[in-house]
Amino acid sequence: MRKIEGMPMGNNNLSGNSVKDFSRMRVAETYLLRAEAYFRKGDKAMAAADLNVVRGRAKAKFITAADVTEDFILDERSRELIVEEPRLRTLIRMGRLVDRVRRYNSVPSVPKGPSSGTTIQDFNRYWPIPQKVIDANTGAKFEQNPGYP
Repeated sequence: MRKIEGMPMGNNNLSGNSVKDFSRMRVAETYLLRAEAYFRKGDKAMAAADLNVVRGRAKAKFITAADVTEDFILDERSRELIVEEPRLRTLIRMGRLVDRVRRYNSVPSVPKGPSSGTTIQDFNRYWPIPQKVIDANTGAKFEQNPGYP
């Protein structure tokens, strides 16, 4: 993708990093976060207005308040912030990791494609607590998140 193109770190193509400058947050992400907040407050008109700021810059068709759903906001985030946002954290924050993985990562038509949609469990919505963190807590019993040994 041209969006992340740049010289690799240390001239090593396997480094997975680029020396090209990149943004930590863009104004579009701010609008998307505020649209989510308006949606959660029940103000779909204001959520649509913020989404339309982002869509207008991209020359996409404007939406109405009736179009605003949590899924639409997640889809808009992926369209606008592809390769820029930490998607896993967004899905966990919104409580949507498990259902979105089940819906979109079960692609039988893609040979050797993603298969986590058929194996993800409900408890995977939380990350396991590292054992060294549990062991370091000597003052009280520190429980592992449910579902992990």
